[in-house]
Amino acid sequence: MPEPRTVIVNDKMQKGYRYERVAAPGRGFDPEFTPDLAPAEMLELGVFAGKYMTDCRAEFPAAWFGRAK
Repeated sequence: MPEPRTVIVNDKMQKGYRYERVAAPGRGFDPEFTPDLAPAEMLELGVFAGKYMTDCRAEFPAAWFGRAK
């Protein structure tokens, strides 16, 4: 497990919200959690119609947005 990282969110929906990221990205899920698509795949397909995740990219891996619509 990586060192915990404090993520500070400042976007249109949240100001000064903080949380600790204590698990490696994409790891540590319940075994019954079996999504059909990865986050990058959902963004590439145009989930949220390009309206929701426009000002919070710094909070997530840059690779998710490489082919996002």
